[in-house]
Amino acid sequence: MKLRRLTLALGMILSLVAFDALAGGAAAADPLTIQLKTQNNSGQSGTATLTDLGNNQTKVVVDLANSPAGPQPLHIHEGTCANLTAQPKYPLTNLANGKSETTVAVSLSALLAAPFAINAHKSTTEAAVYVACGEIVAAAPTATPRTGGGGMAQNGSPLALGAMAALLIVTVA
Repeated sequence: MKLRRLTLALGMILSLVAFDALAGGAAAADPLTIQLKTQNNSGQSGTATLTDLGNNQTKVVVDLANSPAGPQPLHIHEGTCANLTAQPKYPLTNLANGKSETTVAVSLSALLAAPFAINAHKSTTEAAVYVACGEIVAAAPTATPRTGGGGMAQNGSPLALGAMAALLIVTVA
């Protein structure tokens, strides 16, 4: 009887830990922020934040400092800032007062799989002049100190607490 309880409790603990790990992995990816650097002495620089929305959709939010009030074309091009393909791959909403928000029909993972760059142009009449550019690359991982949590279940999560309670029941019984 004790062996049966122990087996049942261990199975429950393993199921909870596995579910906790899988649920954590299924969460939406963190937004990716890239730096848009000044080109051609424009003085314009800023960020583009890309968020994978799922279903082959990515939201792109651009914020450029020192931008004119008028519209500025903005695109995602294949290539790097040093070597862009002339034809835009994904058009973005023109910048207005340095701001733009667009949802494009491509996953963030696809944008990270090949060289792509976000490029801002001086104006609709001077589209050949680039004022800012940023390459879409994955952020470098940051080292975080280990705290003994093991990374599987966070201390205090309902599933981790349930697993500990099940283990306590087995120990007491």
